[in-house]
Amino acid sequence: MRKEDLIEPTQSSLVNERIERRQYLNIQSETFKTGTTTVGLICKDAVILGTDKRATMSYFVASKTSEKLHKIQEHLYMTIAGGVADAQYLIDVLRAETTLYQLKKEEPIKVKSAGKILSNILYRNKMFPYQVGLILGGVTEEEGPVLLDIGAYGSILPDKFCAVGSGQNFSYGVLEAKYKDDLTIEEGKDIIIKAISSSIIRDMASGNGIDIAVIKKDGPAEKIFISIKE
Repeated sequence: MRKEDLIEPTQSSLVNERIERRQYLNIQSETFKTGTTTVGLICKDAVILGTDKRATMSYFVASKTSEKLHKIQEHLYMTIAGGVADAQYLIDVLRAETTLYQLKKEEPIKVKSAGKILSNILYRNKMFPYQVGLILGGVTEEEGPVLLDIGAYGSILPDKFCAVGSGQNFSYGVLEAKYKDDLTIEEGKDIIIKAISSSIIRDMASGNGIDIAVIKKDGPAEKIFISIKE
């Protein structure tokens, strides 16, 4: 008898459960894929975020009025892409955590601090990750305008502009061509509209209008909806 026959590999029930769970998630992700276009950029003394309004389930348009642009605090907004349930849960958690921080410190939470909170939540769950792609943007007195591209495993990528979602490749073409430093708010809004519109034209999972939020250094954030022809 060989030594190999005497030594049988063993696996705990926990390991088996994790493997089965991961296989189930892979099947689900293949069956129920969501699509979207979310875009953000930094301009002079402001951050501008934009999203489309369509939510899909595979080839089915599940909603034409979905909210993908959410206020976390007065100076802090976030866009969501990916699984709706996961994203909505993370919005609630981040909103609660940042509110508790501000009540304790009696000052607005820094954008990078909020990003780190969210990153830690995502990283802790990387074995069974949330199916999301997030953009966090805001303005504080100490930091100025800050834009963070936050991945499903907790990565944080600060940038002057970014796009996340199934239509991101089309949006990046516009952003790369049009972006420049010290944009005015109106110039930034125009670029956001063109970037998302280019995705809506080519990406079947994006559409049904554009939500835009302008988070300013001075004054309240401005949120608008733009109807577009498809």
